Amino acid sequence: MSNYTTLEVRKLPTPPEKERRRPWELVALLVILLVAAGLYTWRLSENGWANAYYSAAVQSGLHDPTAFFFGSADWGNSISVDKPPLSLWIMGLSVRLFGLNTWALLLPQAAMTLGSTLMIFQLARKYLPSYAALVAAFVFATTPITVLLARYNNPDPLMILLMLSALYAGIRATETARSRWLYFAAGLLALGFLAKQLQAFMVLPALGLVFCLFVGRPWRKVATSLSVAGLILAAGSMAWPIIVDLTPTSSRPYVGGSKTNSMIDLTLGYNGLDRLLQQQGGRSAALTPQEFQGASSDAGLFRLFNANYGQEAAWLLLPALVVAVVVIVRSIQRRRTSDRPILMVAAATWMISAYLVLSFMGNSIHSYYTASLVAPMALCIGIGSKLLVSSSTSIARRAGTSVALLLAALFANLIWGLSPSNPASVAQVLLLVTLVATSALTVPTPYKWLTPLAGSVALASLLVGPIVGSLVTVSTPQQGSNPLSGGLTRSPASLSHFLYQVKNGDPAGVHELAIGSTPGPGLEAYLRATPSRCKWAGATYPGQTAAQFQLSIGRPIMPLGGFAATDPSPTLAAFQNLVRTGQVCSYILQPEQLKIPGVSDELVAIHNWVSETFPAKEIDGIRVYDLAGQNTRP
Repeated sequence: MSNYTTLEVRKLPTPPEKERRRPWELVALLVILLVAAGLYTWRLSENGWANAYYSAAVQSGLHDPTAFFFGSADWGNSISVDKPPLSLWIMGLSVRLFGLNTWALLLPQAAMTLGSTLMIFQLARKYLPSYAALVAAFVFATTPITVLLARYNNPDPLMILLMLSALYAGIRATETARSRWLYFAAGLLALGFLAKQLQAFMVLPALGLVFCLFVGRPWRKVATSLSVAGLILAAGSMAWPIIVDLTPTSSRPYVGGSKTNSMIDLTLGYNGLDRLLQQQGGRSAALTPQEFQGASSDAGLFRLFNANYGQEAAWLLLPALVVAVVVIVRSIQRRRTSDRPILMVAAATWMISAYLVLSFMGNSIHSYYTASLVAPMALCIGIGSKLLVSSSTSIARRAGTSVALLLAALFANLIWGLSPSNPASVAQVLLLVTLVATSALTVPTPYKWLTPLAGSVALASLLVGPIVGSLVTVSTPQQGSNPLSGGLTRSPASLSHFLYQVKNGDPAGVHELAIGSTPGPGLEAYLRATPSRCKWAGATYPGQTAAQFQLSIGRPIMPLGGFAATDPSPTLAAFQNLVRTGQVCSYILQPEQLKIPGVSDELVAIHNWVSETFPAKEIDGIRVYDLAGQNTRP
């Protein structure tokens, strides 16, 4: 009999999932979920429209089925947002039930994050003791970036839930050697692609590796199953983009973020290689003042620990990385044993894959991208808690555990020190507690209970930092395209200080791009009063400003040039035709945007034509051109 056949008939070990759940375990899980729900919903209305760019797209979907299907930024269907619309569809269903308001937009995000917390627990509980599964769920639920996005309308919460669900299905496929679970995982990741495109595939290496290593089937069958799953993933991911690209351009909006009005182009370009590769110059660099620009990219192994990203998810990042490395090394050393550490290898692989991608991707990274790191980090911390609490007579293991805890405490202390919002006295106490607990772990003790107690105390002290960061996050209202967890950092050249200035309107061009300007009362009344025969009450730029105007007046506003005013949509000829046929009522000038390099040539041409052809008026200090009356300059 071949080795493959032996593996197929071997009786698999019964995972801890089959053990009877104790009442205290369910109570503890309920407490974690209640605490998380409180963090996710407390003072939620203070975030307003959150990311107005997506809120306006949800509003558009309420008014027009074409806008709903394509994810249009406006229900005149001039241009779509720069992401697939699955997340918008879910928020759209919510606002259909409860109306267009903050709670209806953001509650689905909180619910999906709670679902991810449950999924973390369920995954961990299959292979780890109950306390370790609870630790993993708690870490995920209370990491600041998780709390931030649970209160925000970015597509990340949906993407993370689908990634976790795909991992669960992939592990089931490996456990049972049933390919249908693998195909289900592929289908879930295809939905993840429709939430945030290629970023959802960071879990793929983990899924593929554990299936290959532990499914216990002949390689030919493994290759066949993986090939079919790959076809399902490719077909499911590309079905909607292909439908978009095959739809006549006259019957759909321009694909926002693309250069060629193509979802394929958007996937491979703006949301693909442009994110991974270093980009020199460009509009983002031109918008950033010199004092906030480093001499070069901060890409590298320590990027996620610096002042720009550290408060998001780095509190427990180092111990999670240590656990991931330990798991990989142990798995290699025990590759010939009957033990199948499926979850451990999956979590470690996902952890390392996500960490390397985020650490070395190009300078188009946003700080909230760290959210995709939290799920594997939480699983690794749960695994580490099992290793930590388990007593060991090996001096080498004790020493290694102590060193890892000491480094984790020092790194956590550095994250504490990034912001004055984190009480320094508490940080010193926690560091001292961890040092004492580490000392108790270093040498064997005659008391068996002392080792797990010391490990628990050390772990608990490390968990305080993320909780404090989350409380600061909940107390800080967030709007715009780059929400940030935690407080202002001590470094005046950090991202948090830059975004703080942006919130207060400095520089004006960045404020318009990242958060958007709202119309004054006079301009709002003017736009509301424009003739109803016009499809668009007005046209302006960039995307966030157009979204704020649209949400304020309840009528479509055309975002010229898309999100960043860089897309070639509409063309001058197309805009002239729309004006000629009375479909655009007004043009609202945003002069600061036109000063920034990288603005669309078509937008510049439109501005020049409008300013040379139509008279202007000042409303609330903003220059507005009336296009509806067709009154041209003499």
